[in-house]
Amino acid sequence: MSLDLPLRPPEAAHVHRPWWHRLRRWAVLAVVAGFAVLCVAWRVEGGRWERVETPSMGTVAPVGTLLWIKPVAFDTLEPGDFITFRPPGSHGQTYSHRVLAREPDGRITTKGVLSAPDPWRLGSDDVVGSVRMRWWGAGWLVAAAPMLLGGAVLVALAVRLARPHWKAPVLLVAVAVVLSAAISWYRPLVNAEQLAFAPVPGGGADATYVGTGLLPIRLTAHDGPSVVMRAGQVGTVHVRTADAGGKLRVTLAPAIPWWWWAVLVGACFVPAGASSLSGSRRRVVRVSGAVRGPVDRPAGRQIRPA
Repeated sequence: MSLDLPLRPPEAAHVHRPWWHRLRRWAVLAVVAGFAVLCVAWRVEGGRWERVETPSMGTVAPVGTLLWIKPVAFDTLEPGDFITFRPPGSHGQTYSHRVLAREPDGRITTKGVLSAPDPWRLGSDDVVGSVRMRWWGAGWLVAAAPMLLGGAVLVALAVRLARPHWKAPVLLVAVAVVLSAAISWYRPLVNAEQLAFAPVPGGGADATYVGTGLLPIRLTAHDGPSVVMRAGQVGTVHVRTADAGGKLRVTLAPAIPWWWWAVLVGACFVPAGASSLSGSRRRVVRVSGAVRGPVDRPAGRQIRPA
């Protein structure tokens, strides 16, 4: 006498995700949808965006700031208003400065925070609008958007073609390469622009720079003093001693505080920690499923009575 036992399919382990996983997903969707609605409404009302590319507005609108601009009635403009305009005779080029004064003929003059008064007088047809919002650093994302979007497509393709156990490493390396390429090309983190390097009575020269990066930068004179500049801030050092080549020289270097380095080092370990946590969760699910599931015997095995 023999008894054939039918095979029972293993029960699939049902994983219950925590409630905050679903809340996080809905929060991200809500933020994206809300931002899209804001952009559409802004555009419908005649608004536009401009990216600051020069340091003329100092800390008011450093390089890389995204300006939100809306049309404004020309007669309502007053000294101090932050506006965007096209100079007379220009071919599409825009500037964003403050109104300096209103002339007797009704036209206005403008000036940047760090620059001299502009040479032109503006009429109603020259003004694009007034600056309503300033998003610090967002202009760098707009500038790098083509490279980042193209990189995202390549990353997705590389992950899709990779083998299952290689997907996570490929994702981490590819994202790091894309971000490194964008940072190296656009240099949004640490940068500065020279405003003046003028000789002074008594010897030496004064070097004046303005910070144009997102992170602080240190301006140091050769064998002399130094000054730290943040985005839009102006720094001047006096260079008195020439270098070995007989030239007056300054150096620019990142001035990142220790806690910034701690954050960067910690961020480097985030992928490894996330991978370890994910792997441990998968092992727990597999082990628990094996314990709860039925024990199946090989197909065709017969149990005979003793």
